Amino acid sequence: MKIDKKEIVEKTLELFGFEKLNPVQKLAVDRGLMSQKNMIISAPTASGKTLCAFMAGLNCFLTNKKMIYLCPLVALAQEHYNNFKERAEKLGIKVALSIGDLDSSDPWLRDYDWIICSNEKADSLIRHGADWINEIGLIVVDEIHMLTDHSRGPTLEILLTRMKKILPNAQIIGLSATISNVKELAEWLDAEKIESEWRPVRLYEGVSFDSVIEFFGNRKYDLEKKLWHEMSILKNSIDMNKQALFFVASRRNAESLAEKLSDETRKYLSSVDVMSLKKIADEVINALDTPTKQCKRLGKCVENGIAFHHAGLIGKQKKIIEDNFRKGIIKAIVATPTLAQGVNTPSHRVIIRDVKRFYAGIGARYIPVFEYKQMAGRAGRPEFNSEGESILIAKNEEEAFELAERYINGESEEIQSKLALEPVLRMHVLALISSGFVKNLNQLYDFFRQTFYAHQYGDISGLDVRIERILERLIEFGFVVRINDDLKPTKIGKRISELYIDPLTGHMFVEALNKKVETNNFGYLQLVSSCLEMKPLLSLTAKDIKEVEEKFMQHEKHFMTNVPKEWEDEYEEFMQSIKTTLVIDDWINEKSEDDILNKRGVTPGELRTRLTNADWLLYSLSELALLLGFKESIKDLRKLRIRVKHGIKEELIPLIRLQGVGRMRARKLYSHNLKTLEDLRNTDIIVLSKIVGNSIASSIKKQLGEDVDQKQKFLEL
Repeated sequence: MKIDKKEIVEKTLELFGFEKLNPVQKLAVDRGLMSQKNMIISAPTASGKTLCAFMAGLNCFLTNKKMIYLCPLVALAQEHYNNFKERAEKLGIKVALSIGDLDSSDPWLRDYDWIICSNEKADSLIRHGADWINEIGLIVVDEIHMLTDHSRGPTLEILLTRMKKILPNAQIIGLSATISNVKELAEWLDAEKIESEWRPVRLYEGVSFDSVIEFFGNRKYDLEKKLWHEMSILKNSIDMNKQALFFVASRRNAESLAEKLSDETRKYLSSVDVMSLKKIADEVINALDTPTKQCKRLGKCVENGIAFHHAGLIGKQKKIIEDNFRKGIIKAIVATPTLAQGVNTPSHRVIIRDVKRFYAGIGARYIPVFEYKQMAGRAGRPEFNSEGESILIAKNEEEAFELAERYINGESEEIQSKLALEPVLRMHVLALISSGFVKNLNQLYDFFRQTFYAHQYGDISGLDVRIERILERLIEFGFVVRINDDLKPTKIGKRISELYIDPLTGHMFVEALNKKVETNNFGYLQLVSSCLEMKPLLSLTAKDIKEVEEKFMQHEKHFMTNVPKEWEDEYEEFMQSIKTTLVIDDWINEKSEDDILNKRGVTPGELRTRLTNADWLLYSLSELALLLGFKESIKDLRKLRIRVKHGIKEELIPLIRLQGVGRMRARKLYSHNLKTLEDLRNTDIIVLSKIVGNSIASSIKKQLGEDVDQKQKFLEL
């Protein structure tokens, strides 16, 4: 298929349902978007930056090259995949989503034209030597301002530095909200900078205090004085048939404010709303096999048109809330700031209640201007509104003035490289050597001179010192061998890099396996709970201490880590690792999410995150055990992984392998003395149906290779 640039624009506009390019898109096209020029497009939220990426991707496809689309969050990658897939496939473009297994080169991706993945997954693919990487002609970096993020920025910076060297002719397009040092970033990437303040909906920014909302731009609302502040703002929104998105500092604040608002909103709902919200409430309550206290609190809020949204919810609940907020059924969401960085959930009105956040060891500090801009940028829905409003809440006139000056009139902070953080350098120095990307000291130091850090600071002698210190440790751990100035990975060092774990974690695993302790499941779980990847560990409360100390004494001989003395600095963290272990131990002993929430204070969302991390660490430990020849550990670790994945006791492992049989059905079958697959084969489908229902019974029998059609017809009569 051969089409020119004009046709690319026309085809893209047709697929997205637009008549013409907006100012941001036109500027990008005029400046060389489809001439393989590198570009940083810095413009407000919802200004059409993604459509620029689509046009560049189509242009890349027509040159028989691949596009890789990098996202800082898995949820964003999924959203872009859904946004692109149907449209792109109409043009014969095959779109893939790759966000999972970090220990694979995903060879199947070579058959796809556009590959959408998380930054970490892309980094992992390069580490594993994916053979299709050299076919990439376009690298799109979504949310490129995340370079300044402590946790995600360094990986993105290393990834871009590597891709620049591997793919010197590939086009790089960085997409970002407004940033103040876009010129510096563009210079590093040898890119054209596209800056614009245009957004499809006008944004009014204001401050609310003393029952008034005042905006820059001569707009003002008088609120009902008989209502408390947040409720008066929400009532004002509902009266205008608009939705509201509240941002608060913490999960606890989100739940508290949502409940308080929901107590008063029901009287403002129509009968149609009440019916719809009841169904949605039932969905969020029953998102888990056994509803937790948090599920019920959320359901009660949703029933009244309000939802809270934070990392303590499971993904299914978040999606239900986001989808029904977009539909206009849920009237308000009270969220932590993470929602501002995630999927597209815009609202007519954004209310930012908390502008200070507590930092351990520092205390309360104002949030950055950039973070305010991210939250405020959620205001306005292009498909429904021609304007949006963001509102800061102040206690008095003096604070209102201060907030306006700091945030509305303030300039966003510059993007700053966070590459000098040692945990990140450890992982990436080992990765560069293990993948053969650098083979000697000169190449290693030269690589870091190509980074954004070096471009930004010039003198990187301090970074050189850190790299030298890290290299010495990697050699000491036995992960790297240095012969004169040549650097080579050892077999174990290469495997640790491929497993995408911190070299300190890898070293701890190697030492633990070499101890040859007669451990048990609790010992394995305590080992993985001690890793950097599991931090922050759960804090100890007064009621935890007795149980944690009892478990300490019970399992002391099973611990694979060094057990510190009570007076040593490491002792408190060690005890926290035992509490974290107890949570996972509860889960594999079939405690429900509600039991764990009530007893340990761990929400279902946090539990899922910890279980995912624990599973990966157990997998990494088993892989290292295999490499080092500790075969006796591998069987136990594999069984433990199954239990962690499904939350079951060991006796249920044979049953859980059946599709449609989760932890609760497996336990039900077992309690009816159906303990093996052979037991199920020997049980009549009619008997089985009385235990697990017709459809699951039929599915089980089919999976066991039985023809159940005739009996199924009988059951349906």
